[in-house]
Amino acid sequence: MTPEVLKFLLVAATEQLGWRADEVKDFASPTFRSRPAEAETKAMPGLFGLRLGQYPVIVAPIALDTVEGVTAALKKLHAQMVVARSYMYEREVINAHLLLCATAPTPTGDWARLVDLIERDETVCRKLVWIPKQTAVQESFDVFLARTFLSMPWEHVTAVSDAPLDQTHELAQRLLEKHGLNQDVAQQWVSLSQQLIDDPESLVTELVLTREASK
Repeated sequence: MTPEVLKFLLVAATEQLGWRADEVKDFASPTFRSRPAEAETKAMPGLFGLRLGQYPVIVAPIALDTVEGVTAALKKLHAQMVVARSYMYEREVINAHLLLCATAPTPTGDWARLVDLIERDETVCRKLVWIPKQTAVQESFDVFLARTFLSMPWEHVTAVSDAPLDQTHELAQRLLEKHGLNQDVAQQWVSLSQQLIDDPESLVTELVLTREASK
C-alpha cells in the first residue's frame, strides 16, 4: 500500500464532509519559501501535501522496521514539516498534521510499540499512522479515519434532552449523611437549600431548627 492511496482516501473523506480538499505541492518542497532551490537538494520520495479544510497535511510513507529506523525517519519528516510550515498560512500552522502510511512492515516487528513511538511524539506537529490491511483497505482506513480530525462521532450519537446533568441533590444528600446527618435531616436540608437559595439568613435558621428538632 502506498501514501498515494491514503491521499486519495483522505480527499474523498474530506469532500464527503463538504470541505474543500486541495493538493499543495509546496508542502513537499525541499526548500523554504522565498529561498532559491539548491541543485543538490532533492525532495523526499512519496510525499504529498494537502490542505483538507483548514488542516494542512503531509502524507508520507513510514517503514515500521526498527526503533532506530523510525527515529531517523521522524527526524527527516520533522525537517520537512518545518519547511512546509513556511508555505502555510499563519492561522493554520497549529493544525498541521503528518498522516503516515505504514509500508513494508516487518512481520515479526513490534508494530504497536513503533506506532506508539511515532504518535506520542508531537514534535513540530501531530502524527497519526495508518496500517492498511491488504484484504480490507476501506475497513482499515475507516478505523484510522475515526482517529483523525475528519471524524464526526457526534453524528452517530442519539440526542438526549432530559439527561439529569443538573440533578445533584442525591450527591449533596450522600455527602451530608457521610458527615453525620441522618437520612431524614439530610433530605430536609437539601429541600430547604432549594427553596431558600435566595434567602441565606432564613436558610441558616431553618437548617439549625431542623437539626435541633431531630435530636
